[in-house]
Amino acid sequence: MRRSRFVPSAPTLFCALVLGLALTACGGDDDTTPRHPMGPMSGDHMDGAPRGDHHRSTPVAEGARRIEVRATSFSFDPDLIRVAAGEDVAIVLRSDDVLHDFTVAGLDVHVAAGRGEVAEGGLRADEPGEYVFYCSVPGHRAAGMEGRLVVGAP
Repeated sequence: MRRSRFVPSAPTLFCALVLGLALTACGGDDDTTPRHPMGPMSGDHMDGAPRGDHHRSTPVAEGARRIEVRATSFSFDPDLIRVAAGEDVAIVLRSDDVLHDFTVAGLDVHVAAGRGEVAEGGLRADEPGEYVFYCSVPGHRAAGMEGRLVVGAP
């Protein structure tokens, strides 16, 4: 009895190579850090741990009015905040999904909260006008995560 020997053709070898590379690319690695849906632009903050400059919050003045802000899915709720000029406000930021922060353009205001956390930071605008607040985590503002702060006359 004669045994035949299987010799794969060039297209078969090529398909096996591509399949092997695809399986390798899809396989796990030792990095267990979860990734953000927006990819590398997100800064990989899915674990909720503040990194870099995102950890600090502006100090809150004693007796400040508290305004609760929810950050989730690249939006703020509310996305419009009204305060009086010279009023001390505490922004109480709750993040439901990943690290988010609350930063106000033109004012030294920054509050950061990781996934499932609540953080508090102070806000005081002495001049009436409109300001933009946004999330400064890379990619979040570009995804539409911003709102308006309207500062009225005292």
